[in-house]
Amino acid sequence: QREVREHAMFMLGRETKNDLLPLPPDGAEIAQFVISKLGGPTAENFRLEFGKTHLTPWNKKAAKVFACSFIESGQFTSDDKDAIETSFRTHIKTLCSQYQAQVRTTNAMPPSQRTIDNRQNAARRARRKTLLDHRITAAYCHEDLVNYRDILRDMGPDGMSGDESDTRDGLKRYVIFLDEWRNPEVAPWIRVFDRIFMTTKFNQVNRPKRGNWPRIRIPTTQRNVMRTGKPVPGLPRNFYNDAWLNTLDEYELETLNVQPSISLVHSEEVLQ
Repeated sequence: QREVREHAMFMLGRETKNDLLPLPPDGAEIAQFVISKLGGPTAENFRLEFGKTHLTPWNKKAAKVFACSFIESGQFTSDDKDAIETSFRTHIKTLCSQYQAQVRTTNAMPPSQRTIDNRQNAARRARRKTLLDHRITAAYCHEDLVNYRDILRDMGPDGMSGDESDTRDGLKRYVIFLDEWRNPEVAPWIRVFDRIFMTTKFNQVNRPKRGNWPRIRIPTTQRNVMRTGKPVPGLPRNFYNDAWLNTLDEYELETLNVQPSISLVHSEEVLQ
């Protein structure tokens, strides 16, 4: 149950139980999901219905999404999907109580800008963490990628490119931005893992499996700029931007603990 609570905080963009819960889906979203089976909770946009009962169709789907994310993360001891779903359904009762208390407090006082900013930052980090989990999963899908799994873990969520939500023509997508410290050549290398992960979403007869699909991510365009992110120490030399490295002093370079470069060229078998 402790591990379920920990992963629930991550998926809901919270660092502690005192952080705000994300707003629930509106009535139109819930109706569309119940009637047409369209939409619903996803790992990237994980929300719960905080109503009179915790066992709504939306929340039942959320429990399945949660269990898949829990197992895919590879960070916990249990891989019993049914047991994880059951445990999370129980935890939803607690979350409903917390949300009701949150509503009472919010009605009394609107959230501060700091609270809003913290909520947005937590959501961005949650998306980076999901992206990392997907790429680690992909590394286990091909023998030529397995040796990269430790590098991916070393990169962590902060080593993944971030994104900002952008809705056009009713379609929600995420525009990628890059951190100034990271070598742009890492992007095409790491996006191969995304393509490999997509293959896990199809069955043996090449039909889509049930479940959540990765969010739509759009490469950086001219209207997006490099972001100043926290550099990840201990990565290979060619994971860092040369121009950025040249701005560091001797102490900063020592703290960065740069490692020898590795090949950023995938085998022909992986690229096929």
